[in-house]
Amino acid sequence: MAKKEKTENPSQKEEKNEPAEKAEDKKNEGEEQKEKKTEETECETLKKQLDKKSDDLLRLAAEYDNYRKRTAREKDELYASVKSTVISEFLPITDNLERALGNKTENIEDYKKGVEMIAKQFADVFTKLGVTEFGEVGDAFDPNQYNAVMHIEDESLGENVVSAVFAKGYKAGDKVIRHAMVQVAN
Repeated sequence: MAKKEKTENPSQKEEKNEPAEKAEDKKNEGEEQKEKKTEETECETLKKQLDKKSDDLLRLAAEYDNYRKRTAREKDELYASVKSTVISEFLPITDNLERALGNKTENIEDYKKGVEMIAKQFADVFTKLGVTEFGEVGDAFDPNQYNAVMHIEDESLGENVVSAVFAKGYKAGDKVIRHAMVQVAN
């Protein structure tokens, strides 16, 4: 007997390979779905992190805005408080000036004595507030503290020496409040 060779039809081969390909496709689809889920999970995690960082940034911006407003308000309150304190120091002097103006005495010595007392009150208030005056004849000229409005040549005085004071200077600590207006020699 002759052996019958089994011949396969090419369509039969395709049929046999189809289940293997389908299984492989299903496997690939499963892997793709797992990758998609992993990517989606990562994406959601990143979105949550981004939302948290955005929220943190918004909170920080709001805190800074509140801080800025609070410090501006505190600065304004401090300025008003200091201003009121300084003005209250000068009120007794104002009262004494008004009394002196209202005085009907014709005695010039009494007026002079009253003005001297008021000047002493001014000096006391300046001392209390930490304000010192400067600008005396004979001082060395310092352009940071003095405003030279005139210049003279005088051999009896040294070089860059204050020879006359037209208005005293005042400073609080190292800060010059008003420069002394002076005449400078040589």
